[in-house]
Amino acid sequence: MFIINIAYSGCGGCQINNKVKPTFESSAFVNQKPKSGKIDGFVVASCNKCNFGNFKNKKCSMAISIDKNVYEVKGHTHDHRKAHNDDGICNALRIAHVSGNIKGNNFIAEKFTLMDRPK
Repeated sequence: MFIINIAYSGCGGCQINNKVKPTFESSAFVNQKPKSGKIDGFVVASCNKCNFGNFKNKKCSMAISIDKNVYEVKGHTHDHRKAHNDDGICNALRIAHVSGNIKGNNFIAEKFTLMDRPK
C-alpha cells in the first residue's frame, strides 16, 4: 500500500481543500472569471486591437484575456511609444499582475503591472 501511494501521488490521501480563500496578494494565474468579478493575480495582457482582434477600436488599447474572454482595461494607461517594440503589447502577449474588478466587458484596474523578463 505504501508503494502505491508513492506511485500515485494525488490519490486523495492528503484531503486537500481547494476552497481556501487567500488572505494575501495572490500569485496564482487567473484562468476563469470569479462570480464576484474581483480579479487578483496573473493574466495574459496585450493590445485589444492588434492581438485580441477587437478591430472596432480605432486605436490600440490594453486588454486582458481570461477564459477566452477579452476585457478592455480601464484605469491604466500604456506607453504607446513602447507598444510596437518587439516585446510591446501590439507585438506580443504579455503577463501582467492585476487587481481590480470586471464590469461588463471592462476590467477596472486598481493595480496593473506588466511583468518584465527576469534578470
